[in-house]
Amino acid sequence: MIKKALISVSDRAGLLVFAPVLVKSGCSLLATDGTSAFLREHGIAAESVSDLTQTPEMLGGRVKTLHPSLYGGILARPGDLEDLNALGISPIDLVVVNLYPFPDALLKDGQTHASLIEQIDIGGVALIRAAAKNHERVTVVVDPGDYPWIATRLQAGLNLTDGDRLKLAAKAFRLTAHYDALIAEWMDPILSQPEASWPEKFSLALVRDQILRYGENPHQRAALYRLNGQAHRTTLVSGHAKPLSYNNFLDIDSATSCVSAFERPACVIVKHAGPSGVAMADNVVLAYEKSYAADSVSAFGGVIAFNRPLDTEAVETILNRQFIELLLAPDFTQEAVSRLQKWPRVRALQINPLTSVYPPWQVRALFEGYLIQECDRPQNEAAGFRSVAKRPPTPQEQADLLFAWVVARFVPSNAIVLAHEGQTRGIGGGQPNRVDSLTLARDKARRAGLDQGPLVLASDGFLPFPDVVEQAATLGVTAIIQPGGALRDQKVIAMADQHGMALVMTGLRHFRH
Repeated sequence: MIKKALISVSDRAGLLVFAPVLVKSGCSLLATDGTSAFLREHGIAAESVSDLTQTPEMLGGRVKTLHPSLYGGILARPGDLEDLNALGISPIDLVVVNLYPFPDALLKDGQTHASLIEQIDIGGVALIRAAAKNHERVTVVVDPGDYPWIATRLQAGLNLTDGDRLKLAAKAFRLTAHYDALIAEWMDPILSQPEASWPEKFSLALVRDQILRYGENPHQRAALYRLNGQAHRTTLVSGHAKPLSYNNFLDIDSATSCVSAFERPACVIVKHAGPSGVAMADNVVLAYEKSYAADSVSAFGGVIAFNRPLDTEAVETILNRQFIELLLAPDFTQEAVSRLQKWPRVRALQINPLTSVYPPWQVRALFEGYLIQECDRPQNEAAGFRSVAKRPPTPQEQADLLFAWVVARFVPSNAIVLAHEGQTRGIGGGQPNRVDSLTLARDKARRAGLDQGPLVLASDGFLPFPDVVEQAATLGVTAIIQPGGALRDQKVIAMADQHGMALVMTGLRHFRH
């Protein structure tokens, strides 16, 4: 039975409903000075911590609850009650605490190092940890969202179970772990510093954004989490409000990351997290036409992304041609939205901002542990390109090589991209060798009737043998871009020279696994 509760909250939401329930159930209230004054102002009796400890708050409020009378009352086990009586300390059965809003303070403009330091809670964290540690006897509540169900139990004359206290204790420790991780990252943003060493201990302070319908497959559970303050980049402007799925988010990430890499109007069609067709053009309708033509089979049911606003002409061109899952753009005209509303199965999402916003790192779970790496951010790569064959690329080849190289970064390795005049002609990826990827790209180009040269070829990794160059020559490829760095680079260069090809080495690869 809960006979005494300690309350210390900065977020007082729901407290004026919860506290009277505690009192009516026979619980006496003890609260920090600010919280007790708030309760008394609303007619709820509460003893002040300062009155109990006979120690006023100190150092401008930095020291409020760090006192044996409180921690003894919280940490006492059932067998310690005689010791408490001898010391004149009453046991505390319920601890209701939420912390200084340090996460919110981080997001406010004008904050200084000194002002943020004062938003780091010390006593609240200690109270939470003490109560959670002693959950066998003590109930800890850190979330106002738990007030209603606890109040319902008490009003029904029911006690909280051991399982209830354990669940609340685990929630409390998750809160303090998250809080401390935010503070550590703010004090030393080690992973956002170039050339920084990796910390021995690594924590991600993530907040659940939404529970997804399921994971990659229906039998897998999944949820979306965000970093503190991480903004939503998608807004539903038309279509049914069915929550986005795990696979939807993967496709959205792939499509928007790719299309945002281009300065000219561009369209990217994605299926199973990889691009099936990519094109640039003078307008979005033509960019879509070229992307669709590159692989019309894979485009069915795909995710289509643009880097320019869409009007009615663009929307009608797409809807009259194919079924799509998601349509992404930085904006839609009102007329386009009205047209889309007649197709409720198609979800149109505004992506804002449509820029390559990369998280600081990527995390992947393995049986061996967790792999963490920096994201493959766009670089000023063209400055490091080297023409290594006898014939340099023409201006048109240079433009197409850069285009194909950008696309290759978003294709699963081994990646081969055939392109011409700002359009992918064939994309091959996810194969164990580059010859197979080239064969796949070639077959797609032939199926689409886009295998006529001249073509350029991009490879996300170096070409270990001259075989890809030799086979590419039979397809009408006149220029190749690849990282270079293989033991047989000279043989690859000689093969390019033999066929009169231009060959550019980037010195940087873009594997995607």
